[in-house]
Amino acid sequence: MRLIFTLIAVYFIYTPLFSQCVDSTNIYTFTHNGTIYEIVKEAKTWVDAAACAAERNGYLVEINDLNEQNAVYNAIIIGAEISPSYTSIANGGGIAYVWIGANDQQTEGTWLWDGNNDNTGINFWVGEGDNGSNNGSTIDGAYYNWGGTSTGSPNEPDNYGTGQDCAAIALAGWPSGTTMLGIPGEWNDIVGTSQLYFVIEKNSSNSFNDHDNDLNEDLKIYPNLIEGTLIVDMNYELIEIYDINGKLLNTYTTSKVIDISELLKTIYFIRITGDSFVKTKKIILN
Repeated sequence: MRLIFTLIAVYFIYTPLFSQCVDSTNIYTFTHNGTIYEIVKEAKTWVDAAACAAERNGYLVEINDLNEQNAVYNAIIIGAEISPSYTSIANGGGIAYVWIGANDQQTEGTWLWDGNNDNTGINFWVGEGDNGSNNGSTIDGAYYNWGGTSTGSPNEPDNYGTGQDCAAIALAGWPSGTTMLGIPGEWNDIVGTSQLYFVIEKNSSNSFNDHDNDLNEDLKIYPNLIEGTLIVDMNYELIEIYDINGKLLNTYTTSKVIDISELLKTIYFIRITGDSFVKTKKIILN
């Protein structure tokens, strides 16, 4: 059967030594509302995670509404298949967490979305929850999901024992074995030197947008319209094919001819990682 391919350049990223901060095999990628997210299954401190996010042209995730919250949490548990017991953080009630981009490192009790750690960002919350000073409140109706929110009155953040300056999504209720202070998916403030997996939200310029970019003219991937293949005429370290929902379908490390004849007629994304670059193309199979 003859296939017709349309290749559209989507975005170009040039980041020297891109792969150094994290092994690409430990990344789960998904999309939500056209934005790319990466769940990194390598444990780092909050500061190191933020630095890695910036190196990858993003920032630790900023969660602005319930839909985004659900998308991120479901991707952590279902997509990336992170075990709720992959680690245990003593200063967070003895359960596992994943870093997000909020912190109050600059001023205690003033919580910012500052996922690249440049000390600037949107102030979405001030004060502490019921388990702390009980003076916390949202700023201008901003979204939050601190522990206890599901009960109608957040218990967190509480700066328990001091030094709990970074936010993370809980993967279980806490304290361990209970839901006294929070349930899975809610946020807690914990010590930033804790070693956790983390979620990167890509900058808007890295999203899967439908526009051409002249910088992609050196991306040498050509369709073979008869054979149903893609010819790769360039050196690369990794090629990944994703569906429209960001699910990883296949990976290649050496192939110069990629068989896509069995893919359904829909939209896919191809991400090519080289020694010092990452490039992505959108493929429309007609």
